[in-house]
Amino acid sequence: MKRYLIPIIFFTVGLLLQFWLYFSWITLGLLVSSTLLLCLLIFSVSEMGSPIVESSDRTTVTLPEPVVVSLTDVPNLDSLQANHEMTDSNHEPIFIDEDPITLSAEIKAKHARLRFSEVVKDFILPSQNSKISSILYAYFDGNHFTESIWQKGSIVIDSEPNEIEWETSDESNLKRGFPSLSKDNQKLYLPLMLNSQVFGLVCMQTKDQFFESEINPLWLTTITLSEKLMEQREYDKALKDSKTGLLNRSHFYMSAKDRFYSQHSQVMVLLKFINTSNHFEFAVCLNEKTKAKGFTDNGLFQIEDQILGCFLPNQSIYEFSVFIQSFVEELDQMGYDCELALGHSVNKNVSGKFDQWIKQTFASLESSILSNAA
Repeated sequence: MKRYLIPIIFFTVGLLLQFWLYFSWITLGLLVSSTLLLCLLIFSVSEMGSPIVESSDRTTVTLPEPVVVSLTDVPNLDSLQANHEMTDSNHEPIFIDEDPITLSAEIKAKHARLRFSEVVKDFILPSQNSKISSILYAYFDGNHFTESIWQKGSIVIDSEPNEIEWETSDESNLKRGFPSLSKDNQKLYLPLMLNSQVFGLVCMQTKDQFFESEINPLWLTTITLSEKLMEQREYDKALKDSKTGLLNRSHFYMSAKDRFYSQHSQVMVLLKFINTSNHFEFAVCLNEKTKAKGFTDNGLFQIEDQILGCFLPNQSIYEFSVFIQSFVEELDQMGYDCELALGHSVNKNVSGKFDQWIKQTFASLESSILSNAA
């Protein structure tokens, strides 16, 4: 009521003046309207005093350290173990004749080659030189060149990830950033590079012959593609973790902020690898399998070396917890030592700002661990 004290005084004084000086229905109506507008203005100003969204772009959140727990004691899901045993007979294996360490390396190589191919398709070389019959684009992973895209005129086709067949010194020259011409002068290898970084190569083929004088002019046509590959690599460095390729900590905070204030119910899940052995490889596999199962749209986030995060629709938390437990059990059956701690929290159950959502998720984890240990 204190906020409306000024409108009450205003209306009372105006009403007294109406009776003492001159009474008019018109002035009385204006007095009532003015009082209502004043009340509305004071109400709006008072509501603006507690903003819904933070004004700062970045917020630093200190994350508490979760307590160690095995995933066999999944927090806040009392009936999980019994239901998991009931559905175990219908469970589809997560790893099908796959070793997680080998699979992790294959996944990272596949994604890197895929990002290379996407840039190449967006900035394909112009097919203006009738002398060139076809062009091969190959991705460089730091050790080997792998086929990626074939171009014939305006037709672009994905290639199998085969390694390039080399003549004597072609590969070593290209790794150092020098173009190379085959012995029969029918293949011209041009490195895609910028600032001494080699991203891949272009192999131009002809039924005629290439000459030394044509190398530099043709190499200049690849500059735009090399620049775009550099931009893509810098973008990945800013957005993704260098060890696993998962979305990084900064992106996690931005996503948490956006999802916290969204109208839809979201569950934040935090996972911690208790054992450090092979945890990066397990994180890569878990991210791939999680996306394949359709639990998340963006996959997992690498918050710390041993801590992962993700966001789920509210109805997916039970299925996701069963999936995580199965993931750990299958690794155990293959002889790998893997333990995970899990905590979760729903955005609609949190008051305050988005950083409280993160802290409450850790509090949920610790509370569940303590109750299971009691």
